Amino acid sequence: MKALFRILMVCGAVALIGFMFFNTPKENEPLEGPNTNSNIIPQTQLKQEPAIGAMTRPQTGISTLIGKSTQTVLEQYGEPARKEPSSFGYQWWVYNKDVSTFFMIGIDNNIVTQIYIAGQEIDAFPFKVGQKRDEIYRMTIIDYEVAATVGENIFIFSMSEEDMQTRLLIKFDGLYAQLYIDRETSELQGIRYTDSETLVLHQPYEMSYQGELVRRTPPSSFLQQEIDVASAKQLDDLLNVTRVHHDLLPLEMDESLEEAARMHSEDMKVQNFLAHESPTYGDLKKRLQTQHIEYSEANENLATAYFDAIEAMHGWTNSPEHRKVLLNDRYTRVGSGVFVDYYTQIYIEPTTQELEREKQDDDEETKNEKQDSEDSTEKSDQTSP
Repeated sequence: MKALFRILMVCGAVALIGFMFFNTPKENEPLEGPNTNSNIIPQTQLKQEPAIGAMTRPQTGISTLIGKSTQTVLEQYGEPARKEPSSFGYQWWVYNKDVSTFFMIGIDNNIVTQIYIAGQEIDAFPFKVGQKRDEIYRMTIIDYEVAATVGENIFIFSMSEEDMQTRLLIKFDGLYAQLYIDRETSELQGIRYTDSETLVLHQPYEMSYQGELVRRTPPSSFLQQEIDVASAKQLDDLLNVTRVHHDLLPLEMDESLEEAARMHSEDMKVQNFLAHESPTYGDLKKRLQTQHIEYSEANENLATAYFDAIEAMHGWTNSPEHRKVLLNDRYTRVGSGVFVDYYTQIYIEPTTQELEREKQDDDEETKNEKQDSEDSTEKSDQTSP
């Protein structure tokens, strides 16, 4: 009897350890973006501008919309799925009907100032999503330094070795292209066309300048809340675009996860820390328990010092540990939360019990809809002459 009792105690201990181990969310190091260390250096006299000139501006493709009116956009592409504010004063028009045609257009005073393309079927001439880096280098004029002018002010952006591999800046006549390249596959993930003033507002690389610095007007606290919500939605979109490009199923947005992610981003900003464990609310497991979220497996990606959701998602994709998380085929749900420049994205695999409950709810809802339809038909038959 004692022997049996000992065996049961050992089995219980092993089961408890297993539950604690397998049901504990995994963690990786938070990611700090290039804006953390990018220098902005005023100069009384800049050295000679880079000798390599600009490429001829494309005459075809979606980049030709830069500088055009919103009416032109509406005529070509119709109304966007969403219109969202940004922290730089312009508005994002989001076209997310299909992953293969996903793009976003930046609008300022009814004029197109930038376009981000991630859909492979969008004409982004002379580039194309999925294009190899070697091909881009063969066909493109590339230099470590790129000059831009806004009025009489001169700005020179300097790319690091990392930028030259994953975040190229290409100059055209009156137009710039940021090329986001997948480090692992060497394929072009996304293309951002922008005018010079928007490029300078973003300050995406180390920058020296002569003249007056172009500055953004900080949004009000109320507008910042709307911007944060918009950025979280964009993170969800960009995640699923990335997953589908890698032959994975998109994830379903979960409102409880969105709230947990938003709270953690706000907590990190307010308490000035960057970690999975909050001094106030604990680690991911405890935070999910507080929201009554059940899961079989969970993980999260964190980032800060990226100027928008596009940059944050490409940062995660090119970080091996964060990439493993967002391309994990076990996860089926996601929640994104943004607070100013702190980004949180939580991924879970629901428990079997949770999935069964949802299936029962869906079956019941379908049954009720069918019954309502039959009742409506019967009532219509009875009232017909």
